[in-house]
Amino acid sequence: MGFQSTTAQLMTAPAYTCGAISALVVGIIADKVGWRMPFIVGSQSLLVVAYSILFSKAAAIADNVALCYVAICMACAGVYPILPGCNAWTINNLYGLEKRNAGIAFMIAVGNCGGIPGSFIFLSKESPRYPTGFGSSLSFALAGIASALTLEFLYWRHNKKYEGVTEEDAMATYGEEKLERMGDHSPLFKYAL
Repeated sequence: MGFQSTTAQLMTAPAYTCGAISALVVGIIADKVGWRMPFIVGSQSLLVVAYSILFSKAAAIADNVALCYVAICMACAGVYPILPGCNAWTINNLYGLEKRNAGIAFMIAVGNCGGIPGSFIFLSKESPRYPTGFGSSLSFALAGIASALTLEFLYWRHNKKYEGVTEEDAMATYGEEKLERMGDHSPLFKYAL
């Protein structure tokens, strides 16, 4: 964007502040509503808008500094709530302490590995447009939306399949010990949407 180093560093504060506030607000609202998918998809959608702006306007960034800066703030506001939302969704949908612990550890590890490809997709030779970086980021955001919608559908379908099963019916069919071993495959287990 053409700023000197000190100014460039100061310009990061509002973007990261937007991200922190967004993560906090989205997390609180998602907890109150009790439904994770719309907030994950909403955050990913904000990323799609932000990366679309950056992808299309970065070539003429000198003429679009304000718009690109707003898009960067939008990207931070979109990306920060995603990992906490996905982590909460994971924890809510894994049965048993061991499975839940392994699941959240895996989610955090995978989430933290996202910075590795991010370091290599913004190629200096493509400056200032960065089509590989913004295009890849846009693709990942779209894939995230598709994944969240697919997961929501699969969870909904499982819950619908076992909607009429009562605890008495399940106990009579499987027995208490087998139901406990079945974990999240039990007809009594309901996925959090």
